[in-house]
Amino acid sequence: MSKWECAECEFEHENGGDACEACDAPRPSASTTDEAASENPYNNFRVGLIVGCEDVSGSKLKTLRVDVGEAEPLDVVTNAPNAKEGLRIVIACVGAVVDGVKIKRTQIGGIPSNGVVCDSTMLGWTGGGAGTAATLPDSFAVGSVPPPQRPRGDTK
Repeated sequence: MSKWECAECEFEHENGGDACEACDAPRPSASTTDEAASENPYNNFRVGLIVGCEDVSGSKLKTLRVDVGEAEPLDVVTNAPNAKEGLRIVIACVGAVVDGVKIKRTQIGGIPSNGVVCDSTMLGWTGGGAGTAATLPDSFAVGSVPPPQRPRGDTK
């Protein structure tokens, strides 16, 4: 049996098994995860509303509280200069794949981060600056999947 990681809780399993030892979620099959990624390139990407934004002293980092339609807002650390409260942005949540790398819970500058603020390049959009949060108009629902291309009529 091979190693695998639970999609629900990120518990890393050394030995096989058909369910996660930590949360009892079923083990995903390789074909299921490959099909999901090819059918939906924005799997685990969400439209988020920044409900809190604080500068991290002594750095260019910001700690964001982002509503992505879940029970609790996500804490996300970013260096996107345009991130501010009230802005709708795209978040790659835990489990999303960005440039071939699966997003995990991590710490940036010693601060927990539960996702990545996406720029246009990460989303495959034309226009928009690298390192600048991809913004969306208020017409996009919080928690929804982002559009396949950059919307016209920029935002705030």
